[in-house]
Amino acid sequence: MAKRRIVLIGYRGTGKSTVGKALSRLTGQGFIDTDQLIEEAAGKTIPKIFESEGEAGFRELEQHVIARIPSGAGIISTGGGAITRPDNIRLLRMNSIIVLLSSGPEIIHKRINRTDRPSLTGLSPQDEINQVLNERMPLYRSAADIVIDTGSTTPDEAAARIMNILENGICDKESRSRLLSHVINTPVPQSEKNLLKKLSGFNDTFLYGILGYPSLHSKSPGIYNRLFADYGMPAHYTWFEHKNPGEFLASLPGTGVRGLSVTIPHKEAIIPFLDEVKHDAESIGAVNTVLLQDDRKFGFNTDWIGIYRPLEGAEGDRAVILGAGGAAAAAVYAVSMRGFTPVILNRTPDRAKHLARKTGAETGDPGDIGKFHPDLLINATPVGMGSDPGIPVPVSALKPGMKVFDLVYTPRDTPLLKAALAAGCFVIPGTEMFIHQLAEQFRILTGIDTPVLRIRELLA
Repeated sequence: MAKRRIVLIGYRGTGKSTVGKALSRLTGQGFIDTDQLIEEAAGKTIPKIFESEGEAGFRELEQHVIARIPSGAGIISTGGGAITRPDNIRLLRMNSIIVLLSSGPEIIHKRINRTDRPSLTGLSPQDEINQVLNERMPLYRSAADIVIDTGSTTPDEAAARIMNILENGICDKESRSRLLSHVINTPVPQSEKNLLKKLSGFNDTFLYGILGYPSLHSKSPGIYNRLFADYGMPAHYTWFEHKNPGEFLASLPGTGVRGLSVTIPHKEAIIPFLDEVKHDAESIGAVNTVLLQDDRKFGFNTDWIGIYRPLEGAEGDRAVILGAGGAAAAAVYAVSMRGFTPVILNRTPDRAKHLARKTGAETGDPGDIGKFHPDLLINATPVGMGSDPGIPVPVSALKPGMKVFDLVYTPRDTPLLKAALAAGCFVIPGTEMFIHQLAEQFRILTGIDTPVLRIRELLA
């Protein structure tokens, strides 16, 4: 693996300082402890900083110190809460490999029980560890490239495991070659085939991709790969076209695949094959993001975020959602969070009724859209995409002042949006959903809170 900074993250008591020093001895690289730098910059101990400036003051100083760390190779040990600030993750990610040191709450309690670090919550030490660890773990998982369990290993053993990964790579070449051979035999662009052939022989690049059938319509690879370059990440995003999500997931151990976007028709079908599904994704009944880490698969839904954020400031009583699939379920969740009463209309009434029962939404006949007098109309069907150039509702249903959000983003100006503009409606193109959901997805898969403006720029 190319020489990069090694950044150690994790809750206090997981061994970041001791493992970092051991790793420094093994690699010959310098060791930096951010807590030590903070104390030197402040001229006082961390408990004294908390006493005089509180946690907020400490976090400001911590971010300042992290921003000044040289970009060259070295071993960096961070404070347990460094990952709570998005800017810290962005700075630490630059040209680095991030290693999460993990231990169970009971072991952490034994290790830090007699330390003088200030309380963050006012709870008992054990309760505080449980609460804070639970809050931070999603941030740790998102930011980490590698996870090392330090609960049952010595610092020297943990350092040796990290060193082994650095020397031998993040994946098994045979497993990776088998996966990429499958991808090369799908209709991906020739330039992508050539690149994947090269990556088959390398084991120092993390893989990401969009899983669907089909998936080649997606613009995510171009955007993700530009973002990886922005942050100096050793990663590549490609198209994974596969009919069976369970079979595909079973093929991933040892390949270095760290994250997936999930598209049609797998958003619902992939759920039984995941180890943990976030509450909102479970409520929606669809997953569009999978984080793979430490032999576990975590499912998320960012589609609803992609709908929710562009609707900021939208007002009204009733929102009609066209469709009854995964995107429609995300739309129902999003508009409900914005205070609208959702109405589901679908060409297959039984599917609409099924989704309505799950979500508490109203439903009805698509031909009767006019009687619902919607303030907001969301198209969550493929109508208008590429080879399906139609309009999913009668033009007469589009009323002046209505907000119309078409989740189709290819083409940007769909027939529905053109008709809505002509009718005096306010329109939101599907590119806005794509941009906002991708920003949230990128944060989940990398820990980086990348600016929406950057994604919009790359999509243009």
